[in-house]
Amino acid sequence: MQTTRMLCLNNEFTGALIHGTEIVWLPFPRYDSSPVFAKLLDEERGGSFLVEGEVESQSYLVPNVVETKLKGGGEVVDLLLRGEHALVRKIRAPNPLKMKVNVTFNYGRDKAKVQRLAKGIYKFSNPENSEFLELHILFPEMDEETWTVSGEGYVFLGHFSDDRFGIYGKDVKFDLSRGFERTIYYWRSQLKRGKSRGKVAKLELSGLSGEELLNAYDTSVGVLLGLLYNPTGAIVAAPTTSLPEIEGGSRNWDYRFAWVRDSAIVADALISAGYLTEARRILDFFSRMVSFTTKPFLYPLYAVDGSVPPKEVEIPWLSGYLNSRPVRVGNAAAAQLQLDLEGFFMDALHKYFVATGDTNYVRGHLDVIEYIADWVSENWKLEDVGIWEERGVRAHYTHSKVMMWVALDRAGKIMKSLDRENRWRDSRNELREWINENLVKERFLKKPGSEEVDAALLTLPLYDFVEVTDQRFLNTLSEVERRLVVKGQVKRYERDFLGEAKYPFTLASLWLARVYLRLGRMEESAKIVSGILEATGGTYLVGEHIDPDRKQFTGNFPQAFAQANLILTLREMANATVGDAEE
Repeated sequence: MQTTRMLCLNNEFTGALIHGTEIVWLPFPRYDSSPVFAKLLDEERGGSFLVEGEVESQSYLVPNVVETKLKGGGEVVDLLLRGEHALVRKIRAPNPLKMKVNVTFNYGRDKAKVQRLAKGIYKFSNPENSEFLELHILFPEMDEETWTVSGEGYVFLGHFSDDRFGIYGKDVKFDLSRGFERTIYYWRSQLKRGKSRGKVAKLELSGLSGEELLNAYDTSVGVLLGLLYNPTGAIVAAPTTSLPEIEGGSRNWDYRFAWVRDSAIVADALISAGYLTEARRILDFFSRMVSFTTKPFLYPLYAVDGSVPPKEVEIPWLSGYLNSRPVRVGNAAAAQLQLDLEGFFMDALHKYFVATGDTNYVRGHLDVIEYIADWVSENWKLEDVGIWEERGVRAHYTHSKVMMWVALDRAGKIMKSLDRENRWRDSRNELREWINENLVKERFLKKPGSEEVDAALLTLPLYDFVEVTDQRFLNTLSEVERRLVVKGQVKRYERDFLGEAKYPFTLASLWLARVYLRLGRMEESAKIVSGILEATGGTYLVGEHIDPDRKQFTGNFPQAFAQANLILTLREMANATVGDAEE
């Protein structure tokens, strides 16, 4: 079961992964809930929802809606209903199709208690509490003994917290087809709001048509919109947990939370693609997370409701994805000190301001802007764990210092636009001088006294700290190319506290592609993008790491900040080759 060949459904509450015709991952009611289908993490205990049939073709009908054509003429269209905690599968079965529904709770520990409520209606209850799923099988013909359906109909699987809710027994009309069609219409209409689609469609990369590149662009936008948790505006880094960087290894983490850094990168991409409302919601969420008594972003990540993520624990009864233990829930990185976060947030906020000219919005956030800049100007000499979240290792990481400079720089630019005093100018200049004196030795260093090279240094021109043609940066780039590039893709570093970094990191590869664009090295940039898209297998879903030999992704999937940088790269590529003018 390879994630590269899976497709993802999202509905701004939760996400599902589909492997062939089987739902193998689905938490209810939200992304960080326990899954009701977790075969992804344990073939035996995890549970799944299978429609038996051999796949002929599979693709997105629109973002977050998967159409699967079966040999023999059958068809399945899957989606998560908009506005509801529910999965719907529309099935066309000219020949009988058998279904298997195996619901589990508490991360596969407990099998559901199954109760038949009426013909074609079943209740799957959590044995430990009042939580349940309600299954409606709406078909002209159904064999209830074998759960075999014929003709055309729907299967509805909804999640409810207790018996006060649910569909069965309520005196209201249950029009599933309307909700199904409205969900498709919603995602289709979302795409029409974006910009640059026409320019992307005119791109030509080796082996990839403009239509394929547009599909990659649209899919990436749709994934990001779906990963945005609608009630709060938080956006999860990925809809999955414990998908390993290395199969059989222990680099398995829970990414179903809203990282400040990842979310700012997503906001940047959405602003670029014209989705200003959604980007603003992300910025609003994190504006509300700012602490005015200590570090502005005290935690690197937050639960989607704004609370502190739960303690990281291991689930010992699950065997893990392809037997990769441990399965982890929660993320210990929440307790780390990371100093780059404020810079990422301020950069995204500044880009929103530049894109909209909304001075009222910025004035409404002056307390946040001023406090962030004040704190950074007073605390930039601290050490942290850096962007790669090395556990137990603190240092003066160059990338963190540069992003602190970015926070001060963007705050100053916003103040200038508002004709207000930039009281952080001296701190910004002092920080730049400190970086130049302590973190440069013909090239930029990962940290003082270190000869290591770090892919995060590729971002220095992307965030306007140096010109891309600065010789110090070009020397850094040469070192990255020499030591971190593996078959056209980029590892984030050579080693960390867990040992050797085996596979390239998709985000780092796309950073390099964007640097090449700025240097006019178009062909090399295109090769990186082509390699990544080839690994998607035509799904255009991008993972955390990439195995360039097998052309498959590893790690949590799909990865929001990688999809975001794919959007940024394709758009910058289109601007460089087609033109800067908008359609």
